[in-house]
Amino acid sequence: MLKHRRFRVALLLVLSTLATLSSNAQPAAGRAPGDRLVEFKLTSPALKNNLLGDPAEQSVAVYLPPSYYSSPATRFPTVYLLHGFTGNIKAWTTNGYQGMNLKDLMDAMVKSGKSREMIVVVPNGANAYGGAFYANSSVTGNWEDYIVRDLVGYVDSHYRTLARAESRGIVGHSMGGYGAVVLGMKHPDVFSSVYALSPCCLGMAGDLSEENNAWKKTINLKSKAELSAKPQSFADFYTLAFVAIGTSFSPNPERAPFFADFPFLERNGHIEKNDVVYQLWRSKMPLYMVDENKQNLRKLRGIFIDYGENEEFSHIRTTTNLFSKALAERNIPHAFEVYPVGDHGSKIRERLETRVLQFFSEKLDFSNSK
Repeated sequence: MLKHRRFRVALLLVLSTLATLSSNAQPAAGRAPGDRLVEFKLTSPALKNNLLGDPAEQSVAVYLPPSYYSSPATRFPTVYLLHGFTGNIKAWTTNGYQGMNLKDLMDAMVKSGKSREMIVVVPNGANAYGGAFYANSSVTGNWEDYIVRDLVGYVDSHYRTLARAESRGIVGHSMGGYGAVVLGMKHPDVFSSVYALSPCCLGMAGDLSEENNAWKKTINLKSKAELSAKPQSFADFYTLAFVAIGTSFSPNPERAPFFADFPFLERNGHIEKNDVVYQLWRSKMPLYMVDENKQNLRKLRGIFIDYGENEEFSHIRTTTNLFSKALAERNIPHAFEVYPVGDHGSKIRERLETRVLQFFSEKLDFSNSK
């Protein structure tokens, strides 16, 4: 029973022009100059008029390091921190993963000398279906453009960042790990270092394949009322995730009510590949994007991928290993670690404290320029 309960918690964590941006940013009420965890709303042109009816105004949190106000001539590297499916920015900022609070954790790491000072940006990646997978979509909106263009542009113009790729990193957990890998491999001109914690959706295998019985329920959905925003069973979780991925990877504005095509169909009671859509899903997955992006991947200053040895999601175990192998076969430098004991969501804070922040402290360019 305890294992089942822990698995359910892990499931719920997985699969979360500049003038215009400036005028649309709304600082959170009660925030005063000198605050070092700033929360505000940013309106993104890339997300306007999406078919899910999600707001173009999105929540953002920005952590500023201890010397940000006391050293006004100093500029800082920036790390973008992406949450997982069904999550939100509070997963990182406020009593989130293993009770972590971003400001307290970062301040302690800097004080102990285990991390250098950096600005950390936490964007929302959740939508009506639990997650937009940080992808451009004709249905959910252009979340990739929101991150790499609208948000990065706003942060660089409003905070003292080192506004160059060499000083920008991106990291995420699960859905956020997927987002970090894809945005890093497609945009080495924006991000130079990538860390993926238990990244989902790197390839089609295991519980993403036709072997998962939840595909039958997903394919036969008739209305949005059949989806649960807070799934209480494995089947309901996967069904919500499959719809969310579909609207991100294979959007179809003509196919109401979900506006998505799926990579499998049911024929004579059996689940079979829907070849065109199946290939479309593959085209959005990093395992099959390595060759077309290998020059971009070689430009990166660092890549780190990990997962826990008790990882519950079979596709993560399989495809993370395959992705590391694909990088190695093409002589693309990276680090890959399967750490002991941890499951999908149990050691995220610990990984930040023991691996992630040290990684960015080593890989990002901290040299100051005005």
